[in-house]
Amino acid sequence: MLLRGLIVATSMLAWTGTVSAAETFRMGGGPSGGAWHPAWSAATQQLTKEIGGKYNFQYSPSQGSVENVRRVRLGELASGWAHIPQIYEAWTGTGGFAKDGANQNFRILANVQEQTQIVAVLADSPIKSYQDMTGKVVNLLAKGSGSGVNCVNMFTALGLMDKIDARYLGFAAAGRALADRQVDVYCSAGVPFTIPALTEISLRKPVRYISLSPDEQKKIVSSFKFYSPVTIPPQKDVKGVDAPALSIGYDVWWIVSKQVSDQAAYDMLKAIADPDKLKALSSTVSTWQNLSGKFDSLKHHNIFVHPGAAKYWSERGVKVPAEIVKGHGSS
Repeated sequence: MLLRGLIVATSMLAWTGTVSAAETFRMGGGPSGGAWHPAWSAATQQLTKEIGGKYNFQYSPSQGSVENVRRVRLGELASGWAHIPQIYEAWTGTGGFAKDGANQNFRILANVQEQTQIVAVLADSPIKSYQDMTGKVVNLLAKGSGSGVNCVNMFTALGLMDKIDARYLGFAAAGRALADRQVDVYCSAGVPFTIPALTEISLRKPVRYISLSPDEQKKIVSSFKFYSPVTIPPQKDVKGVDAPALSIGYDVWWIVSKQVSDQAAYDMLKAIADPDKLKALSSTVSTWQNLSGKFDSLKHHNIFVHPGAAKYWSERGVKVPAEIVKGHGSS
């Protein structure tokens, strides 16, 4: 039974006369204006529909990757999504988690998708490159969010953090500020190449993605080993983005407390990831559509997969690396 994150709903069940209590799993989401909030709101509903008779599920909005990792590893959330940079740093007690120390009280359930970092301006902006951002108002997203950490990492690697006028507004607020010209630059994670708030703005005021130079891209990837080089193609749904842009990419993972039982982890995946179930969920929120059991990249970091997940994906024909499957009590 998880402390804090997994609570036994005894009081409510007592009123209904139910004999045995069910575990309640709090599922971490994301901030308003981002893609994770609707994705996990819909997923929590589907989990309740499919296996609600066996478990209770509660959706818990959060600030995203950093908060999800921190709260899952502390047992305050049962599950959620997180970027590989935060997972790696929490696992090893480095970077943004250096003061917290290493904590491996969580496991991986699935590979969600690859995200890219998007840095955008209004299409009529004079800013054409990262170097043009010197002295400009650059929104790096809310402090504590995974997207915000990635923005800071990029600008730090490029030596620009002390040359820009940094702001830390959330997805929606940053979008409004860009449209109103209160900020010059919008930085955030794309899923994989768009941001809902930015796409909406572009319908009224076209935007343009800023491309890294090849040397800038190499510098960022060399500074942070969990990033990879990515080229964002033109986006027909984002008005004004009609040219490719060099950026960085990183995986997003579905994490779960290692205190979650093998059966519960298996049941959650089956309710979400079975082809028909995933198709139905993805038709509502497309962010789920690339969910998979691609775990090979975790071998490089020696980050563990939950045994319940290994069982599920193995049944689906996925070869899960045995050396990174570790359950409760393993280190």
